[in-house]
Amino acid sequence: MSKSKSLTTQPIDNDWEIHPEKGGPVLKEMPHETKQKPNLNKGTLCMPGQKICIANEYFEPGEGAYEFGDAIYSSVLGYLSVQEFPDQELTVVSVKNGERQRPFASPNIMAIVTCIVVSRTRKLCRCLITHVGNVKLDETIRGIIRREYITERHRDLAEIETSFGIGDTVLARIVGIGDGDFIMSTAEDGLGVATAVSKAGYYMVPVGWTKMECPKTKETQARKVAKIIQDINTEYWHNRNTEGLQRKNSENRKPSSSNTNTKVRNSSSAESEPSE
Repeated sequence: MSKSKSLTTQPIDNDWEIHPEKGGPVLKEMPHETKQKPNLNKGTLCMPGQKICIANEYFEPGEGAYEFGDAIYSSVLGYLSVQEFPDQELTVVSVKNGERQRPFASPNIMAIVTCIVVSRTRKLCRCLITHVGNVKLDETIRGIIRREYITERHRDLAEIETSFGIGDTVLARIVGIGDGDFIMSTAEDGLGVATAVSKAGYYMVPVGWTKMECPKTKETQARKVAKIIQDINTEYWHNRNTEGLQRKNSENRKPSSSNTNTKVRNSSSAESEPSE
């Protein structure tokens, strides 16, 4: 008995201790590491509700973060910012989405997106989404525009081939999610083809809400044009109207052939009459 008591009273290992009530070895309760660094680096993207680090007298939540229990969590979608105060042994953890950090965006229902047409059939055209709002995506996302979502009126008369061309830049709104593709619509007046390139390689200019014209060859192609004001369009139409007025004025200044022939006949008849 004395031998067993001597074994139980001596510490077995640094990680073990003798329980005062049970009398047997148990694991030691390790002290809480109060000064451990946050498990996320500065500038790391944080999702709402994501755990950032522990909360104690050394770590406090700042802007875009909150304390719950013994941890600090992110309350907004943004980037991790850590501000240290060595004199007070304090670290303020914040989540910000400032101008210096790149904004984060993902496609969602009713969002306006910019996409490029890559293929088309009679029923739909397939696109690659490049922007959500004004934010450029790191990777393109697939989307489709079905025939019935091209225009609001006369949906049965709308055609893919006369609305979009391969390579066109299109403004659309996400209205649903299909089998691996976002379903988009251009039924609104401000949605549709924003830019398109002609066969000659020039950016075409809208000549209406259903046609676009090549400024070089004057060839027109059918499109579902987005009703947006562009500086290049304004300049193009100003120059085109100016050229038209100049051409019209020059034609008015030139004497017509009928007037010239009349004057010639009058002069010849006057010469042929004998003098009295």
